[in-house]
Amino acid sequence: MLKARNLLRMREGGVAVAGTEQNKVSIEEIAKALGVSKTTVSRALSGKGRISESTRSRVRGYLASTGAVPAVRTQWAADSATHNLTMVIPDHFVRLDLPFLRKCMGGISTMAAQRGYDLLLCYASASNTVQLERQLASRKMDGVILSRAMADDPCLDLLRQYRLPFVVIGRCEDDTIPQADNDQVGASCEMTRLLLRLGARRIALITGSTTYTVNSDRMRGYLRALPEFGIALDQQLVQTGVESDTQRADALEAVLEQRPDCLLCGDDRLAFDIMQELHARHIRVPQDLRVASLYDSELLKSMAPSVSAVQFDAGRLGATACRMLLDILAGKQVELRQVEGYQVILRDSTK
Repeated sequence: MLKARNLLRMREGGVAVAGTEQNKVSIEEIAKALGVSKTTVSRALSGKGRISESTRSRVRGYLASTGAVPAVRTQWAADSATHNLTMVIPDHFVRLDLPFLRKCMGGISTMAAQRGYDLLLCYASASNTVQLERQLASRKMDGVILSRAMADDPCLDLLRQYRLPFVVIGRCEDDTIPQADNDQVGASCEMTRLLLRLGARRIALITGSTTYTVNSDRMRGYLRALPEFGIALDQQLVQTGVESDTQRADALEAVLEQRPDCLLCGDDRLAFDIMQELHARHIRVPQDLRVASLYDSELLKSMAPSVSAVQFDAGRLGATACRMLLDILAGKQVELRQVEGYQVILRDSTK
């Protein structure tokens, strides 16, 4: 449980300020002086994330030797509330049509409006958090929802540094972080089981980067189901890290060489593009090869043949994440991990 007193610490806690306004130093200035990244400095100051003790000591030593203190926000008081929330989304959202994020955003926006809050958007990636840093420094929001959970996320370090309440959509290794998630492992396992019951024995998994926990969880479900049917894992049937058209083409080529009887795609966009590629290669679905997806959307329902997929309620998930954040801001008790269910839909592509 996250109690009201913990929220108070999040708002009022922070790096102890021992100096005056004149000897404050920004994270960027510390990073430049030590020849390290801003993320490294942020992690050293917050005490969170993967970073060596020697690096933490260097940052502490620099501050001690200069007599400076980090120029970060150390108080997020209720009397300065903006009634804004920020949703952080991947920067590649501007290039791709991602139904999950659109629906999730709709759920967040609707819930926020019901409670008198407005929703701001912020693009970020593992290598670029400039927009989030600017919003934090400008005190533009009261809380943040991270739309994707990923390993070693620099956004987490920033939010901890600024002591700003936040919720993550997805699974985090740190169980002290509030998180709203779908049962990705259970859904992937059930879909794989159903495909095996339908007679598939060489199921190839093609998915995105396992840096994102949603993809690593989907792979865990796939791996869990295979031994239940006496199927040994064939590593050549598993392709991860598919994040571009070129990587998708290479991954598909690699698994087709292994003569699979079914392709299990990590998400709707990947399944849609692979279905088009199979059609171009004159590979018939499902006669020559079955296809299924671990996320459903309108893209897959309208295809010929329609694609079997796992159905999640992305709007509901977004609303759950937003409700959690608003309850935290109101000082209410919140279950730190809330998991939504799923439904497996079998369509023509796996008959």
